[in-house]
Amino acid sequence: MTEQEALLVLNAVPDLGAVRIRKLMAVLGSALAVLQAPSDGLNECRWLTPEHVQNILNFSKDKFLQGEYNLMQRKSIVAVTLADENFPCSLKNFEDAPVVLYVKGSMDCLNDMSVALVGSRAASFSGRRCAQAFARAFVQAGLTVVSGLARGIDTAAHQGALNAGGRTIAVIGCGFNHMYPKENVPLMEAISRQGAVVSEFAFGMPPLKQNFPWRNRIISALALGTVVIEAGPQSGALITADYALAQNKDVFVLPSNVDNETALGSNRLIQDGACVALDPDDVLLCIKKGYLPQAHAEDRKLLVLSEEQSRVYPHITSAPVHLEELARQSGLDIGCLMNITLSLELKRLIKQLPGQYYVRN
Repeated sequence: MTEQEALLVLNAVPDLGAVRIRKLMAVLGSALAVLQAPSDGLNECRWLTPEHVQNILNFSKDKFLQGEYNLMQRKSIVAVTLADENFPCSLKNFEDAPVVLYVKGSMDCLNDMSVALVGSRAASFSGRRCAQAFARAFVQAGLTVVSGLARGIDTAAHQGALNAGGRTIAVIGCGFNHMYPKENVPLMEAISRQGAVVSEFAFGMPPLKQNFPWRNRIISALALGTVVIEAGPQSGALITADYALAQNKDVFVLPSNVDNETALGSNRLIQDGACVALDPDDVLLCIKKGYLPQAHAEDRKLLVLSEEQSRVYPHITSAPVHLEELARQSGLDIGCLMNITLSLELKRLIKQLPGQYYVRN
């Protein structure tokens, strides 16, 4: 058995977890040494219970590895471990970092400059639109978007990145035999073709409730910073923000109306001192130093226009123009146009007037 295989086995031992595995490796020298240790040697490790020791000793190692390799081949998934050179650099050096990652898609994008976009599963329509707009702006700036493939803000963030032709990473809270939520399986497949879907859990791990807060530390670790779009007082996005702060990463929050219950938690993050993100540039200018030259404010805005935004922005002047007239002039359908005008509003380049009229700021 190789060190990589030993890590795969330990990662699947019930109730053991990455923190204990790393402690065992530090004491015994390697994952392989842990599996070869006698019961007396394991019992000397005070952070292991008798149940942990028995789980390690009784685990069906060869049968498990054979099953995992068969599933990897069938599902086009690779496993990378702490012992591999291509294990993501951002996941190596903190106490509770994972020791194994199962990856469907591009391994390279795990080392991309990335930003995490997270928020409520029960997101408002406005929150989902903003998540898509922020994701588009980030991929147009050359960043990869990381999120958790959950309903609501996560789904909107992944979709926004994909629609803009960019890369996105989904970190899931279950094994690849138990995709969750089921309605996002097509989205997962699309992400794997244009980025990566990642899990630290063996194939057979179901979507247990406790898995999702735990996987959030990977979301924040892969990213340069975490943006909370909309989060209720009990949202897992707040846990992601806590992990980001513990990892010395920036946390940004898009403010919402104070009567929006789905954003009560994120508004409190602002109260506690999180960075306010009124538009994507607030994030870009902070986490991607050198992305834009130090120029005048108007030059800075024009530099980040996408091709679609460039088709719309010249038609908006100091004289109010109606959405339908913009559609006629730009040749874009109303649905697409509304997304573009929202992104221009987020950049503070234009503002909407009553009756779906727009003017430049």
